[in-house]
Amino acid sequence: MPNTEAQYEVLVGSGDRWTIDTIHAAKTVAMARAQALLTSNQHDAVRVTREVGGYNEAVIFQQECAPKPKKPITISSIDDAFVCEGLLDLTAYGARKTTGRVLRKYLDEYGMTALEVLHNHDHLRELRRTERLFDQAIHKVASVQSRALGETAQSRIDTLYRLATQLVDWTRDALSTERFLTIVNRDGLTSALRAIGTSYSEDARPFYICAVLASYFGQARDWRAKLSLAFDLLEKRADAEACVYLDEVCAEILDGSSAMMEILGPQPDLVSALRSMAQLSAGQFRTSKRGDALLVRFNKLMVHFALPETQAVLLERVAQAMSGTNPLTRQDDDADKAAFPPLLKDLISFGGLQGGTAISEAVTRRARIVMRTADRDLSPEEAIAYILTMLPSPAVKLGYLLDLSRSGFGIKHQSPVLLKLLDIVKPINSLSELLPSGSSREELAKAVDDLRFRVGDDVLGQEIGALITKKLETILDVKHRPKPKSDTKATIKPADPNAAEIQSNRIFLVGGVIFHENDPGDEAFMILSGEVQISVGTGKHKAVIATLGRGDIVGEMALIDDQPRMATATALKETRLYVVPQEAFKKRLSWLAEEDRLISHIIETLVSRLRDQFVNN
Repeated sequence: MPNTEAQYEVLVGSGDRWTIDTIHAAKTVAMARAQALLTSNQHDAVRVTREVGGYNEAVIFQQECAPKPKKPITISSIDDAFVCEGLLDLTAYGARKTTGRVLRKYLDEYGMTALEVLHNHDHLRELRRTERLFDQAIHKVASVQSRALGETAQSRIDTLYRLATQLVDWTRDALSTERFLTIVNRDGLTSALRAIGTSYSEDARPFYICAVLASYFGQARDWRAKLSLAFDLLEKRADAEACVYLDEVCAEILDGSSAMMEILGPQPDLVSALRSMAQLSAGQFRTSKRGDALLVRFNKLMVHFALPETQAVLLERVAQAMSGTNPLTRQDDDADKAAFPPLLKDLISFGGLQGGTAISEAVTRRARIVMRTADRDLSPEEAIAYILTMLPSPAVKLGYLLDLSRSGFGIKHQSPVLLKLLDIVKPINSLSELLPSGSSREELAKAVDDLRFRVGDDVLGQEIGALITKKLETILDVKHRPKPKSDTKATIKPADPNAAEIQSNRIFLVGGVIFHENDPGDEAFMILSGEVQISVGTGKHKAVIATLGRGDIVGEMALIDDQPRMATATALKETRLYVVPQEAFKKRLSWLAEEDRLISHIIETLVSRLRDQFVNN
């Protein structure tokens, strides 16, 4: 016999979609559930249907929920804030970026950029009418700025309120920008910049340029349309100045999560979104034949124009997401493990990883989680080693480690970072060894430029780090300050004229300075007896790095090259030193190469000292 029992489905509606909530055998239970869902106010509507034997479905109840109460718009948290001292500072990209971040929810609600709010009188006036939000934003920004400047929060609050009032007055009194907007729409931004330049003073010019751009982008109400408007202007023969302004506006748009989601479109998982952003940042976006036309256009412009702020925002978003703990895929741990290497590959540049320090730290932290064993995350050393196996050349490995050494993670785990750097740097003696054989001269030039930028003027560490930096400077031919002349007047006790080693030994009394920081260095010393203090800085800024004793090497960097001393060495006791001249060392190096015991002893001393330093700390 056919089943004649009825069942009741309770469904909840969202837009045009209905989803089954529960199924009941009794109508009274189903109706009670429907009433509970209505009062919860979590859905657009609730429906109850009756089915008999799987057929004859009929709607027996349907009701729309009361409109959801609109949540008040609040400010967003920020970690840093561009400092504004004068009215024109509010035109700067840094100020707009800060405004965009602290007012992100407000801007998303109305579909505007900070550029549009700060340069339109009506928008500014409307924002000030939202007194609670406006006041919260002022106080948040002032709080962050005051900590950075060492001022009182109230002082910064007063300054920001004063500037905001001046800006409202300026936008009200500013002349119409309509004629310039017509030029922008018809001929592009470059032509408009020339027209603005002949109409306003040099000081006022940036404000009016931004005001015209605010009107231009105000013509679009959604993020994809705004980005498309920026692309239109780039494609209208934008010159260098126009590119700077358009780069900043693109970065403003992409800095919002909602905008980024709208522009990328539906993504199957987190790793797909991250790979799209990484590829776009490098102008290497890959898509299907019927791919998103806006993203294809975006990628083409990233190839043809210098858009550093846009690239930086894309990579910043990748770093933020990578540093989190959300799964890369919607599947399981094995799927995440498989998804990680292609993402890492998308981030590889010629001499390191795109995004520098933030990306290098983010991928290392993510590797610890993604590549974990059954019962634990990878250790920092294991994660670094894993990343290195995935990088294609010594240049990329060096760039990654140099960036990582400057990150919070790298500073905390400095020992494994510097030791890995030492392992990579030691065997490299020429530029050609940085990349695989067969690499083009253009690729080598780009790798060298990348590494020069990453080396900078930093000292990676007092011992091995300094050795690495000096070796890189030699390989890359990085020029630093000229050698200063020494005015060292160390207190030296005359050696015994009858001593057989009078040519090789020196004796320093207590307090005698063996060498000063920034002195030229052409010899090193082995401590035969006594004690030597190594320090940097002078007076109240003096910092003691190490205290060395018998058997330790002092001034060993001079055995690598003739750069200035990186620290001051002072005898704490009467100290006897064996002198190792640079010239003699180089002769030994040419004679004995890797078999030279002196070289081995120096390297072992450096490694041992670094290890002891971190163990003791």
